[in-house]
Amino acid sequence: MSPYSTLINCVIQWADSLRTQRDIAFSSRERVGTVVKSRHPNTVGELVRLAMAETALREEDLVAIVKEMVADGSLVVEGPTYEVESSWDYLLTPTLSMWFWTAMSATFLAVAAVLFTPDVFPLVTIRWLLGSILVLFLPGYALMQLLFPKASEMDSLERFALGIGLSLALVPLIGLVLNYTPWGIRFIPVTTAISAFTIIFVMAAAARKYLYIREQGPKAGRGY
Repeated sequence: MSPYSTLINCVIQWADSLRTQRDIAFSSRERVGTVVKSRHPNTVGELVRLAMAETALREEDLVAIVKEMVADGSLVVEGPTYEVESSWDYLLTPTLSMWFWTAMSATFLAVAAVLFTPDVFPLVTIRWLLGSILVLFLPGYALMQLLFPKASEMDSLERFALGIGLSLALVPLIGLVLNYTPWGIRFIPVTTAISAFTIIFVMAAAARKYLYIREQGPKAGRGY
């Protein structure tokens, strides 16, 4: 067999392989669509499990197919909706209020560490770490949550950077205000003022998120 014939056969086999893969992928997309229409899965994970039972593809391959279908618009994936009837419904829905409980817990832990951790190494490193979070991140994070309540308005990295930037701007202003009060710029007043500012603005942000969800209906719960 001549080298040209070998090359031609290789090309033909490669083309057949591509055609087979394309046919399998197309058939799998059709199967995913059929599962969606007939079984009505509630989550992507449930859709993948149902499709795996009806195809020979691996989970990774089906996830990739679902992502492709979402990207080209042939499959629509909607976020969860929440029925929020009261402020307690909001606070007791972890998907919505996890940020609130995390911020409040971090604030109280930081204050406790700053006030009660012994000044003995290595325990004092806990005070340094949590105190830095209290001063350099939490006040700005609380204000940012109030100003930009929807998670879709910016990603996690942007929120982290903006939280630090706002904190660096807010803490000196809090110190300036304390300077004109009878308490002055001292350890206890500064700690109390920063923690009170953080708690008040975290609660205000939670109230704003809750009121918006109530006004807009269940779909407004997506991305909060």
